[in-house]
Amino acid sequence: MSLCRHQPEQAEQAAIVRLLRGLGASVYVLGTHRRRGDYPGTMQTPGISDLVVFLPRERGVLFVEVKAPKGRLRPEQAEFRRLCLACLSAQVHHVVGGLDAVIGYLIGVGLLNSTQVAHYRAPENQMEA
Repeated sequence: MSLCRHQPEQAEQAAIVRLLRGLGASVYVLGTHRRRGDYPGTMQTPGISDLVVFLPRERGVLFVEVKAPKGRLRPEQAEFRRLCLACLSAQVHHVVGGLDAVIGYLIGVGLLNSTQVAHYRAPENQMEA
């Protein structure tokens, strides 16, 4: 059983940031932390992803929209993803999901080997929900 299945998005995001930075990526977290009582939103443009990642070895830019299991994209997020994927030849990438989704992406592009992660996190061991 994957421990991340019950973590909130904030814990998923922290794990993703640690993984990516451990691989040598430069990770930028979008959004803000606000004082209690302030407006609760991020004040970012609707649809922009949670993380902007400059991948190591000049592999391009990755946007990550962190979602808890069964999380859904809002229409603005879906449009942002569509725009990113339309630029694939320009080395712009987009991942939706948690740590497992980012691990699957990194394995798929050769930045991480499935032997470097716990067996239950490897894409071939992931079960569809």
